Amino acid sequence: MKRVMLSLPEEMVILIEKERKDRYLETIPETVRVILSDYLRNKINKK
Repeated sequence: MKRVMLSLPEEMVILIEKERKDRYLETIPETVRVILSDYLRNKINKK
């Protein structure tokens, strides 16, 4: 697995924190992984 540093605007951090709480996830990185996974899965299924 490769680690990546990421800078996010404050508005996006607020939205990710909300999503983290809604999904009962522990951390921001975990939340980003779940969101990306959902997005990529949906993108592949639409093809």
